[in-house]
Amino acid sequence: MQINAAEVLKTCQSRKQDLLTFLEKIVMMESGSRDVDDVNALGDYLAGYAQQIGGSVLKGETTETGYPMSISFHCTPYDKTRRIVLGCHRDTVFPHGTTVKRPFQADANRCHGPGCADMKGGITIGLFAPQILQALGEPFNRIPIEIVISSDEEIGSPGSAGFIGHRCANAKAALFLEPARPDGSVVASRNGGSLFEIEVFGKAAHSGNQFLDGVSAINCLAEIIADLAKLSNDPEGYNLNVGLISGGSGVYIVPDYARAAISTRFTTLQQRDFLLQSCRSIIESHEKPGIKITMSKPVGFLPMDKTPANQALLDLVRKAADKLNLSLTSSDVRGPADCGIASCMGIPTLCGMGPVGGNLHTALEYLDTESLVERLALLCLSLIEIDSHYQ
Repeated sequence: MQINAAEVLKTCQSRKQDLLTFLEKIVMMESGSRDVDDVNALGDYLAGYAQQIGGSVLKGETTETGYPMSISFHCTPYDKTRRIVLGCHRDTVFPHGTTVKRPFQADANRCHGPGCADMKGGITIGLFAPQILQALGEPFNRIPIEIVISSDEEIGSPGSAGFIGHRCANAKAALFLEPARPDGSVVASRNGGSLFEIEVFGKAAHSGNQFLDGVSAINCLAEIIADLAKLSNDPEGYNLNVGLISGGSGVYIVPDYARAAISTRFTTLQQRDFLLQSCRSIIESHEKPGIKITMSKPVGFLPMDKTPANQALLDLVRKAADKLNLSLTSSDVRGPADCGIASCMGIPTLCGMGPVGGNLHTALEYLDTESLVERLALLCLSLIEIDSHYQ
């Protein structure tokens, strides 16, 4: 059945003030990744709101980074109904107390506030999309949708990644509601990334009287870092960055401890495996008497590549955009996100389907006010296109 795009847009426009009110509410509910009580409080609020509009809520296991959750419409968390997954995260990079200094503000052009674009704007249109489809009536009010909301995306989704993968098991397609780029483009591909630490344990000694009795953990770590620096090949799409180092306890003491925090970026799983295995080999090559070296379990994100399935989904979304007279472009970005989980499962996946935003992770973060309605309409039309295309 064909849908009148003008009717969809008009229905979305009628909810503009509701969209802004809801966005303000959840922006003012702080949810920094490390503030688990705040993250869970926002989750509880979203669960209550979702139940009021007919959603079935599933909460995952609570960890030190909160609980992931999903909200299902016209399917249940437990049946095998093929559904469209909408991916979101409710944590932000901003610590508790930020809204006191920078509360939510909105005018005709822009909204401001911590996490307004990344990605509370995405949560907003995600929860309003089923309401718009309901208002449009048959058959659009029966499209199976599951909104999956992680609690810790900004720190690598250590407690949510498994839940996301499990919830995507019955997905016919996945749209991740990270903000669209400042130019309005959606995200067609993303790098993957891993985060891990290397710790070196040596032997302390007085650096004057017993220098030869010591084994320097810092010297060993420095040698490891020099070898790690040779692994990057940015033109080919992968790199390794040692972003933090620490160690030692005094200038006159041979240091018995040193630590490095490391991030990698890659465009393929093969590149990820190459970087991690090379790190392990380098560590092994520096083991010697008096030195112990450990490498933590990597956490992070899988890549979203330009697969044929992902490109086909992008084409469907562009078809929906054409109905709104919206010229939709796509971008390739280096920052990873949860969308790689679905993409690496072979599910048609697209990211950046949220409202337009910019200056993410800074005090200047903004969301384009008019894009709330525009991208809600695009999301609803995309859901209709996807549901009719994929069985």
